[in-house]
Amino acid sequence: MKTLVVAGAATLLMSVVAAPTAAAATIWEMPSLVGMNLADAEALYEETVGEEGPWLDIINRAPAASGAIAAPVMWEVCQQAPSAGAKIAAKSYTAVAVNRPGKC
Repeated sequence: MKTLVVAGAATLLMSVVAAPTAAAATIWEMPSLVGMNLADAEALYEETVGEEGPWLDIINRAPAASGAIAAPVMWEVCQQAPSAGAKIAAKSYTAVAVNRPGKC
């Protein structure tokens, strides 16, 4: 019986220790992404909102002949929604429109 109680206490202790802490910020400030290359913009966005933040939609504004976005460093952020400084939540819609450098 003592073993069972000790094992039960250890299980309870581990569940409390392993329990997630209170969620981090649930409101973030949209960073300024316009003018950055897409790779840097995505990195800054992820650094700002983390895993709990909203998905960043990427809209390709280049002509179809420009191809898909295979190398994000070769694309420039032309527009963003919402604007820099706006408050965003986990369910907010966020997006950037990109084109080839100098084509915004």
